[in-house]
Amino acid sequence: MSLHENKLGAVMAAFALKILIVEDNDDLREGLMAFFQSQGNYVRGVALAAELLDESGDVTPDIYVIDLNLPDANGLDLVSQLRKVHPNVGIVITTARSQIGDKIIGYESGADIYFTKPVDPTELMAGIRSVAKRLKPTHADAQTLYLRSDRQVLEGPAGSADLSPNESILLAGLIRAAGQPLARWQLAELLGTGEMLPSAATIEMRMARLRKKLAVVGADPPYIRAIYGRGYILNSTVLLD
Repeated sequence: MSLHENKLGAVMAAFALKILIVEDNDDLREGLMAFFQSQGNYVRGVALAAELLDESGDVTPDIYVIDLNLPDANGLDLVSQLRKVHPNVGIVITTARSQIGDKIIGYESGADIYFTKPVDPTELMAGIRSVAKRLKPTHADAQTLYLRSDRQVLEGPAGSADLSPNESILLAGLIRAAGQPLARWQLAELLGTGEMLPSAATIEMRMARLRKKLAVVGADPPYIRAIYGRGYILNSTVLLD
């Protein structure tokens, strides 16, 4: 397998989910955040239930991952409250409570999945994706764009466009960033250039080509925005397939 294929495979996951972890064990929370981010998701974490509002802000997560034994709240009460306020989000419980009665109460409180710790991060991610699939519409919107990673093709309502390996890698990286800008050094890592940072002109040329292909397949402008001093951010919704 080529270097480009390896790097593209690393960033090709199901389209990015917004995941919020509520876990007071710092090491466990940070470890899960790093793993979920490596799978192409936008992840935040808090140690206390009281921090939920500050961390989520105006953006409702797709999935909450909640530990029941929190220092400032009853986790089951938190699950119940979230389900009432956000009936369409996914709620995944991770806890040391393993009794059948606890699991039943967890599901009755509104959990979609109840995992008993310790749970392997890959199994937890699989459960999260399963919940997300049930929550997402089964029929994609007519305006949906797709990056077909196996064929390096970008598809949209107006047609399709072939991408070069580098274009596929860059677009996948922008999708994986989930609304966050990618800096020049991050783009260099994606392209396998290591410490040799591509020039600003080279990056802008590559982004200009991607913008043209996004326009060809029917994306709405602005396609990719340059943010001064921070990098580039994808402004179109593209799903990885």
